[in-house]
Amino acid sequence: MKRIATRQHGASGSGFIALIVLFVMLVVLVLKLFPVYMEHFNVSSSLNSLSDQADIKEMKKAEIKKLLERRFAINEVDNVNKENIMINKTKSGMTIDVIYEVRKPLVGNIDIVIYFNDQLKI
Repeated sequence: MKRIATRQHGASGSGFIALIVLFVMLVVLVLKLFPVYMEHFNVSSSLNSLSDQADIKEMKKAEIKKLLERRFAINEVDNVNKENIMINKTKSGMTIDVIYEVRKPLVGNIDIVIYFNDQLKI
């Protein structure tokens, strides 16, 4: 009987609790980050949809910003404003940059900061 008991291994009570705590922390992290990355997907799709616009190269910078802001409003993008949109026009084309960061509280005074830099060349 003693020989069988010495060969048995398993998680102790404290090891099991540590695994549960780790799992809960992972779930909280995923629940905090999922909406941020869904919003980033909406920003990317709104930005990429500008390339389908036929007269985008003839539009003024302010018009492009308004068009992009309306698309952000439709897609419920809250973390991007007009200061985050930069448009550079050259003779050969145009570059539209959307640079922003999102800060989300995680636990107590610990925050998650996520930096995004999307670019569209037309």
